[in-house]
Amino acid sequence: VENISWDHAQIFLTRLNAIEQSAGRLPSGWKYVLPTEAEWEYACRAGTKGAYSFGDSVDKLGEYGWWAGNGGDQPELVGKLKPNPWGLYDMHGNLFELCADTYVAYPEGSEFSTSGTMKVLRGGACYCPSNILRSACRAEAQQPDFSWSLAGFRVVLAPPLGQAED
Repeated sequence: VENISWDHAQIFLTRLNAIEQSAGRLPSGWKYVLPTEAEWEYACRAGTKGAYSFGDSVDKLGEYGWWAGNGGDQPELVGKLKPNPWGLYDMHGNLFELCADTYVAYPEGSEFSTSGTMKVLRGGACYCPSNILRSACRAEAQQPDFSWSLAGFRVVLAPPLGQAED
């Protein structure tokens, strides 16, 4: 989905959770949420240490992400390029992705934050230069009601707070 605000993503998640709970498809206490910024970067990196999930060189970027070198001005359907090592598509480029966090400047930003109003975007978009698509790069934070044609989101199925996954 594109051209979405953080507020609209929350409405979608509330509805999705209600539908899935009423259909008995969610374990008790589990819910769909936006990933935190740390979760997003962890998923993007997929166990790698380089600038991108496929290494440090931009030479392969067009195989994994839509960016200024191959993307033009319109997002593409997800899944047309190679996934990262964990099977996740379009983590680099295509659309900026909303995160659950409220923006906190580094180095203070190492903890999940819900205070403040500006929301974090990660991943870069189809028109961005390669450095914006690095796993660690953050986009300019936006107000939660700001809709943008190059903003989208992905969901995470989260266990109840305080419950660690086996």
